[in-house]
Amino acid sequence: MKKMTNSKRMELILARLRSYWETEDPRRVGGLTESQLSLLLSLSEHPGCRVQDTAKRLDLTAPTISIGVRRLEKMGLVQRDADPDDQRAVCLYLSPQGRKIASKARSLRAAKLETMLSALAVDEQAALLEMLERAIPNPD
Repeated sequence: MKKMTNSKRMELILARLRSYWETEDPRRVGGLTESQLSLLLSLSEHPGCRVQDTAKRLDLTAPTISIGVRRLEKMGLVQRDADPDDQRAVCLYLSPQGRKIASKARSLRAAKLETMLSALAVDEQAALLEMLERAIPNPD
């Protein structure tokens, strides 16, 4: 029997991780797409931000963010308000429903991660996380 290479083994592990992560996917909360949830979570972490700031943070264009915001706004999840410092600019906020969905998505993600890590002893968790931090290149 042929021994599996570490790279192939890692590929299989990542596929299992993706499959696990996508069951009870937090994106399904509120019927959002992955990009909509990403935008919603970004806005929840940076209330009152502008479209341009959000675009820079998510490495997208301002028109792409504007389209996403418009869709989330139509769903009743995002609200626009005039910037108190510059009446020409608009600040973005989550509606109460948007905050509820963001909170639920964060809770689902945290529970999944806790379930994964709970299979390991505390020292094993620390070792795993340290190794992943070293193995995964920084995007900088």
